[in-house]
Amino acid sequence: MSNKEFTISQGTKVDAQDFRNTVLKYACEILQRDINRVTTEKDADNTIYLTVDPQAPVDGDDFQITLASPDKVTVSAKTSLGVMYGALAISRDVLKIDDFWYWMDTVPTIQKTIQMTNFDMHIPDYQTEYRGWFVNDELLIRGWKDHDSQRYIWQRVFETALRVGCNVIVPGTDVQSQINRNPAKEFGLMIAQHHAEPLGAKMFAREYPELEASFLKYPDLFRKLWRDAINEQKGTPTIYSLGFRGQGDKPFWEDDTSRTWDDKAIADVVNGVIKEQYDMIKELDPGAPMALNVYGELAGLYKKGLVDVPDDLIEIWADSGYGKMVSRRQGLDNPRSPLLDIPNPHHRKRGLYYHVAFHDLQASNFLGLLSNSPEFVSSELMKARSKGLDTLELVNTGNIKPHVLYLREVAKTWVKGYTARSNDEILDDYVNNYYFEHQKEIVSLYEDYWKSVVQYGTHSDETAGDELSPFLIRRIIKTWLGGKDKLPDAGWIVGDDSLADGVKKIDGMITPKLPGWEELVLNLKKLMLNLNQQDAKTLYGDLYLSTLYQADGLKALHLVIQAYELSMAAKKDDDYLKPFLLADEAYHTMDEINFAQSHHKSTKWYDFYKNDGYDDMPLTAIKLRFLRHYLRTLGDTADEDDWERRFIKAPGEARVMTLWTTARELSDDDLAKKLRERLIDKL
Repeated sequence: MSNKEFTISQGTKVDAQDFRNTVLKYACEILQRDINRVTTEKDADNTIYLTVDPQAPVDGDDFQITLASPDKVTVSAKTSLGVMYGALAISRDVLKIDDFWYWMDTVPTIQKTIQMTNFDMHIPDYQTEYRGWFVNDELLIRGWKDHDSQRYIWQRVFETALRVGCNVIVPGTDVQSQINRNPAKEFGLMIAQHHAEPLGAKMFAREYPELEASFLKYPDLFRKLWRDAINEQKGTPTIYSLGFRGQGDKPFWEDDTSRTWDDKAIADVVNGVIKEQYDMIKELDPGAPMALNVYGELAGLYKKGLVDVPDDLIEIWADSGYGKMVSRRQGLDNPRSPLLDIPNPHHRKRGLYYHVAFHDLQASNFLGLLSNSPEFVSSELMKARSKGLDTLELVNTGNIKPHVLYLREVAKTWVKGYTARSNDEILDDYVNNYYFEHQKEIVSLYEDYWKSVVQYGTHSDETAGDELSPFLIRRIIKTWLGGKDKLPDAGWIVGDDSLADGVKKIDGMITPKLPGWEELVLNLKKLMLNLNQQDAKTLYGDLYLSTLYQADGLKALHLVIQAYELSMAAKKDDDYLKPFLLADEAYHTMDEINFAQSHHKSTKWYDFYKNDGYDDMPLTAIKLRFLRHYLRTLGDTADEDDWERRFIKAPGEARVMTLWTTARELSDDDLAKKLRERLIDKL
């Protein structure tokens, strides 16, 4: 062995300067695990030694890897985080462990031993100072266990964030974020905070459920929550989020009816609260960075010149929720104010809160891929960089697994020298990394996904994610069966239209897209039959399910609209036969999604989707089953035997009335199957 080689084998031990330092402890555990995974034989006993060294010849969180002797490699850095990055660099670049191995189930290349010859590894030259994930709307993660453990899952969240270069994390929402912030710090990550949870404080309404959440009425109770939060976190790496929205992710004045709220009154409260929070941090945790989320209603106040806050805050500006750098829609208000050209007279540092996953706007993506392409995201992020919005970037990761394609690319954008990439470049890179064969076909199928999305608004980026269909199906059924004339929460897509005109408008948007989605599903199914087992599993979880949410969801929505329109035109009982069958088809179409999730090709993920309370495909299927029975009730007799007697039974048996019936009525499922068989040429 030359003096420039180090043999990694089952005999290699990863050791640390101080295992009381949890960051070093976890770095050791991760690197040792990966060595044990990829090597099969023991060579000479040797050591990879991890150490924090104030004299290390590197800056910031960079690291130095040194062949100290033939049997010892040293990873040193001035910070614990730098040592973690060094250990992960060996895992990635020497052992070839993929950054998203946990979420993509990548299988590493196994070797007897591995020769390490490159010791000149360093962190990338980052343009973005604070690089973070915001693990938000984490319902799937929250309802799932791996290794019979929630702790194990969150450790993999932190590991993956570090692998892609994060140094900041918002580790969940509300109670979850408070549970996870210390474990995240133990991995070396700095903590940032949800814009609805200033200072990381507990929610007022959760602590004082009997009191009105009014700062004007109970300022001392709010101040106590803020002070307690700072005292809990002070001295640890934290970016404090300043601001005041209210309880949950909504404006405070919706819960405070003590006065009439105009813009000036709102701004006075917000400015005063921010100044109090700022002074409190300066007193209790001096030197800690602070950020102001210019989000939602605060953006409007800012543009009117009503926001008056200290100048050493980092302003965080948010995209539309769909990746476009314009203001997000608030109910029916959709001004789409450009965010990149807002003057910065105070010369504050600026950053981004950017969504690759979203739940809020009734047409967003929660379970599946963003409805705007990776090329679009790459371009928008580079526009933001050109305007100086790159001090801090928090990326809404959702539940991570459905969004790896975007998270991987966003991490690349943090590095100096990155330039916007095309879909071809991004997809070629991604597919060649995660698939072993049929790469060109797979790239083409990904491209077909974004060609197929429904555009619900007048702007090209106003495209529909997987939430659109279940959201609208449930509201159509509620409005229809409730005898109402307007779809609730749907003015953003149907305006002031009646139910009849609204569903016609919706159907006009989605119907032209149905053939493309159906073809994409079929092409994915055919390709998976020809892929090796590993690639088939990857494609199933990475693209097939996302496609199915869209294809089957939109088909079910279309069928419900057809059933509604035919039902409204019904003149006699038998006119409800076809609406009944359409509702039956819609129910089974939606239920195919539930079946596909619970029969994932990888048993690791088959129960990952059970806690979906946003798209809520199971609830949508229940609603469709209820609609089906409602239509049978309208068209069949009170005893639900007439359609069976007239359309299914043999004529002679149907006419014999000695015994009224010889068996109970058919279930809706069985009746629909038999009616479809008998009446296939008549309806």
